[in-house]
Amino acid sequence: MKFILISRHTNGAEIRATERDQNLEEMGQWIDLLKPTVAMPIRGGAVVTEEGVAHYRGDSGGAIVYEADSLDHAVALARKSPGLKHGFTHEVFPEISLSQAAHEKGSRQA
Repeated sequence: MKFILISRHTNGAEIRATERDQNLEEMGQWIDLLKPTVAMPIRGGAVVTEEGVAHYRGDSGGAIVYEADSLDHAVALARKSPGLKHGFTHEVFPEISLSQAAHEKGSRQA
């Protein structure tokens, strides 16, 4: 199954300059473990609403799409992230089809 992991740099989480090289090495090892089909750091960007467009100022740090056997397995892999010790958080979601998402939304409204 495919999963998406959204990384958040919550509460202004930062990596100290003295720990950045070590973190990059650990992050590379973790990414290798995940074997992602997509790994995209998020920097800059825009927020688009009906009222207009604004510069993104949220806490998203990146998104990763990867394979796991189950949600529990996907979460276990996410828990190995070196970013967690620096205050980052990760949200893990299973891939579902658009028709399944539409059906689930409709059944919740009924």
